[in-house]
Amino acid sequence: MRRLFIQFYLLLMACFLVAVVLVGMVYKQAVDDVGERYLSDLLRTTLSLIEADLRGVPEDRWSETLANADHGFTFKVKVEQESSYILDDESKQALHRGEIVMLENKYLFLQKIEDSDYLLVAGPLRYLFFLHQLKWFDYALLGLLGLSLAIPVFLWMRPHWRDLVLLEKTAGKLALDDFSAHVDLPARSGIRQLGEAFNHMADNIAALLASKRALTNAVAHELRTPLARLRYRMALLEGDQESPARQAIERDLTAIDKLVEELLLHAKLDRSQTPLKLTTFDAIPWACERIDEQATLAEHLHWIKPEGEPVSFTADQHLITRALDNFLSNARRHTKSTIQTTVQIDQHYCVIMVDDDGPGIPEADRARVFDPFVRLDESRGRQTGGHGLGLAIVA
Repeated sequence: MRRLFIQFYLLLMACFLVAVVLVGMVYKQAVDDVGERYLSDLLRTTLSLIEADLRGVPEDRWSETLANADHGFTFKVKVEQESSYILDDESKQALHRGEIVMLENKYLFLQKIEDSDYLLVAGPLRYLFFLHQLKWFDYALLGLLGLSLAIPVFLWMRPHWRDLVLLEKTAGKLALDDFSAHVDLPARSGIRQLGEAFNHMADNIAALLASKRALTNAVAHELRTPLARLRYRMALLEGDQESPARQAIERDLTAIDKLVEELLLHAKLDRSQTPLKLTTFDAIPWACERIDEQATLAEHLHWIKPEGEPVSFTADQHLITRALDNFLSNARRHTKSTIQTTVQIDQHYCVIMVDDDGPGIPEADRARVFDPFVRLDESRGRQTGGHGLGLAIVA
């Protein structure tokens, strides 16, 4: 939730700042124009009054005259030499044109007295100081307002996030084949329709898988009866029991029998909860025994057996044996000359690797090859055998 909250809040703050900047620019332009015009007119009138009072008075008595005069100003007015201030060329030119120059950092206003090297200095003005302080107050207020936006964002996002977490947990249960898991969202939830669509999808998936398993079981069981009848009728037929035609039929029937067994085993393993009979045994001699059995079917190949210290292995021995046999059989059909099997411990797992020097599996097909009845182009020939269920059973 933290990441989603931060992303949404930053987006909201960006939009808020853009709006504030645009409004502030318009406001500043309007207020500054009016304020500067009003202040400039006021100061120009005030300084013109003072300049009229000093007219005809010797320069060395200007300061004394200003000190004795009682104009009732809320700011100080004094006379100083122009050289007392370090000004840029633009400000100097403005003074010589008779304009009023403002020193923002000191809150002072300067005007040159005609035909002299003196300046009338007004300030510091409390109004300018107040404007400066008000600017920082505005910044602080905007920052506080921006931070306060986090509260409605959090209050709006929290129920949505809670519902999304519930949806995520239910999806996790669905991934573990628990198709009875459904998400139950309150009526006021903003994603209730999404939850209902998710439940509908889960029901459809459960129905589809149940239909698939029922079909597989039905086909496998229904095939056994005609196969048994065919074998019975073959036994009753007169003639040479060793004839090539009879032997070919026997091979075909045996292949169909194996396919039925594979279908039934795959249907059994495809259930959400497959009962396991766990036992602990040494993986090294067990793997060597499976290799020896495969080696009798292909003695011309070079079989490299695993070696090393005993490896304690806990598994359903019947099922793990079937998985390794399928791997070894697959390697035997596709290798050129060498098959190597290794057994090693990786943290808390026992890793069994079967490697051969055959053509290999293209990277794009390495996930698809574990699907039922998938046979890649390299394995479509009759000489490779198999039913397309071996690696699906391994998975």
